[in-house]
Amino acid sequence: MNHHNVGVTSLDITPPVGIHLAGYAARNTPSEGVYHPLRAVCIALDDGGDPSLLISIEWLGFYDRTVEAREKISARTGVRTDRIMLSGTHTHCGPVLRRDMDTRRHGALDEEYIKGTLDALAGCALDALAAREPARLRVGTGWCGISSSRRRPDTEGGVHFKPSMDAPHDHQVEVMVVEALDGTLRHVLYNYACHPTSAGAILEIGGDYVTFASDRIEAHRPGVIACFFQGCAGDQKVDARDDDDDGYRKLDLVEVQQRGEQLGDAVLRVIESDDLKPVEGKLEWTQVMVEIDTDLPSHDELQQHLASSQAYIVEWAQHHLDLLAAGTPAKRKFDFEVQTLRIGRDLAVVGLAGEMSVEYGLHYRYRFGADYTAVWTLGYTNEMVGYVPVQRQISEGGYEVVDNNRRLLYTGPFGAATEGRIDKAVARALSA
Repeated sequence: MNHHNVGVTSLDITPPVGIHLAGYAARNTPSEGVYHPLRAVCIALDDGGDPSLLISIEWLGFYDRTVEAREKISARTGVRTDRIMLSGTHTHCGPVLRRDMDTRRHGALDEEYIKGTLDALAGCALDALAAREPARLRVGTGWCGISSSRRRPDTEGGVHFKPSMDAPHDHQVEVMVVEALDGTLRHVLYNYACHPTSAGAILEIGGDYVTFASDRIEAHRPGVIACFFQGCAGDQKVDARDDDDDGYRKLDLVEVQQRGEQLGDAVLRVIESDDLKPVEGKLEWTQVMVEIDTDLPSHDELQQHLASSQAYIVEWAQHHLDLLAAGTPAKRKFDFEVQTLRIGRDLAVVGLAGEMSVEYGLHYRYRFGADYTAVWTLGYTNEMVGYVPVQRQISEGGYEVVDNNRRLLYTGPFGAATEGRIDKAVARALSA
């Protein structure tokens, strides 16, 4: 079996108490405590040639901090920016950091914390490069049933924001182990598709079920660093039913820990199985910007929405009416990054810059599963544009299609051609 060189390091990135927390539009009270420290993990790897970096952070995501983060890391390490993949776990109990949306909601951001964290992250990446040692990689899959779709079909072609197993969901757990050449387990990388929002809009800093899953793995494998990558979780949520089984309830922190430990146990079962398959071959990267656009409402439609009982809809409509009146309509075109890492024909990692519908991950696993031993499709990577539904979902409407884009003050939902454009870019990268 061939080997790669791998180094893994971690960094405490817990913000100061009192910082505002990102992820819930209605939460406008500063944080009051820490239920679990936040961290970032840096993975450096190479095949004997140029090094690469995979970075996972317990933030909502990198969003408009992506360019700055990549440039800092590249300047400190010498790794090319197109060989750096940045991934957020998407905890909703981490710091606000988006220059536009979070500033509009919460006022001035803690730029000292953000700059300091990005500087420290560059140092952590440098340490990971220095920690590289010959290693063997192996992959496997498991099962964990803590998630469900949050787009329950109604009977009229639409959806309710309620838990459902009747809409597409993904219970597969993807695992990659990093082993010393003598077979000793050194580190674990894993991904799962589920929003880390099970505790609701609490005022304590923490990483939701994700952080407890990694704790579980590391407790059972001392000395190992566990690193989580979020999957296509845009329409997936921890399946916590209320008493009437008609909606979601907020879990207390003991219950959140239990869900995380379920995921951690699923990863441990994969590690202990005899079904892990080797990952060998050359590391190959692609990075493509795909232009996607949003639909444009008419002037009359915007005027009608001014009568909405929802304040954010009125804000959205008035915002675009004001821009039209000034002759400066909002931008409708967005650069959507598709970044892929292939290791031979054994592993394909697809990084997509949005809160992707679970169907993207299911589709690519099925479509390219005959070409690669494992296909990991990650949402929440690099400079995220927001929720990205598949074409099938657009007519259904709902939060992930319409409502969140209005909160972002976009002109409308992403257009019907979006899925096809992304698919073409992924297919070109993985079929090369």
